[in-house]
Amino acid sequence: MKSLIISIFFIIIFVLFSSTNRPNSSSYFAYANKQISKYNPDRQDYVIVIDYRKSILSKRLYLLDMNSKNIVLSSSVSHAWKSGGLYATKFSNRIGTNISCRGNFLTGSSRYGKYGYRMAVKGLDRGVNDNALERAILFHSTKQMKTKWSWGCFATPEKINKKIIDKTKNGVLVCVIV
Repeated sequence: MKSLIISIFFIIIFVLFSSTNRPNSSSYFAYANKQISKYNPDRQDYVIVIDYRKSILSKRLYLLDMNSKNIVLSSSVSHAWKSGGLYATKFSNRIGTNISCRGNFLTGSSRYGKYGYRMAVKGLDRGVNDNALERAILFHSTKQMKTKWSWGCFATPEKINKKIIDKTKNGVLVCVIV
């Protein structure tokens, strides 16, 4: 029992410490501006930043309003179980792996599907995530999921999912930081 309590204490300290040594919002905006310059997406009003350096237990998705320089919302977001437990550390572009992708994406259209309201993304980095459409990497709700982990999709809580999709569908840059 004593060793269990000590283990839990160290896990809590690790999670708290690791989430405090992360970039502030201004560095997310600087990164987003750099990626906008590189990819020149049709829509430059918003950028979604997903910081996989943070734990799955943390808010690590940020919707940036590039005009007002405000974070419109922040949320938890899934990663694939095969990518890691608390932290996403393994990434793949291969079809059938059920592992998360890294890199930069462009949002597509919205539809209703197996997991409710969803939005496709197109990978922009050759050899890194350019199979995202074929892999059906989507933004969708966690409502139908049985765990916090996805099969590679960007799953967010139901009440946030629709807001993210409605504000960013059809041409917004998504930057996954690892």
